[in-house]
Amino acid sequence: MSSTFLKNEYSSELFFRSVNGSKLKLIDKSTKAKNVMKFVLYKNIHLNVNTTFLLLLSTFVLWKAFNVLIPFILCILALILQFTCFITSVNKDTLIVVESVGVYTKGRRILYGLSSCEFIPWDTVVDIFINEVITGQKVLYYLTIIVKESFNGKDSIKLVPLFQELIPERKCLEYMYEKLAGLMGPKEEKHQF
Repeated sequence: MSSTFLKNEYSSELFFRSVNGSKLKLIDKSTKAKNVMKFVLYKNIHLNVNTTFLLLLSTFVLWKAFNVLIPFILCILALILQFTCFITSVNKDTLIVVESVGVYTKGRRILYGLSSCEFIPWDTVVDIFINEVITGQKVLYYLTIIVKESFNGKDSIKLVPLFQELIPERKCLEYMYEKLAGLMGPKEEKHQF
């Protein structure tokens, strides 16, 4: 990589919370030219081994002492469920926006480093905004991209919410939105190449 490219890039780490209260780390890697934005959102997920081992040991003792198999089986099922949730949860989301190229999103799961990716071409991006969603008795916020689609000559609009698994707090989304709004504003303000 050329040294001029590295000089134009800066990186900053910010700490936020998710709506569930877990800690999130946002790494902002952007170029000074303001035509490439990269955000990486991390969530440190830990499997609480001590509590899991203590629960398993206590149910094993109860099973041996009272010869009751049901609590032991329920404990094993709960541990399997906890472990499955742990290995399938998302621990890293990446958003890369390159002006006149497109938007690339990637979510990495713990299990074998599997990831899900999506690319949105630049000419289909209409705008970006923070969407307010009411679910149950919670109000959630999503950074959302408005995408124009054409199918059989008919135009339609699609909303693409970002960071759906980690669900960062509103302050985190506002930080990213301020950086991206000028780059991904309405089409009338963008440079057409």
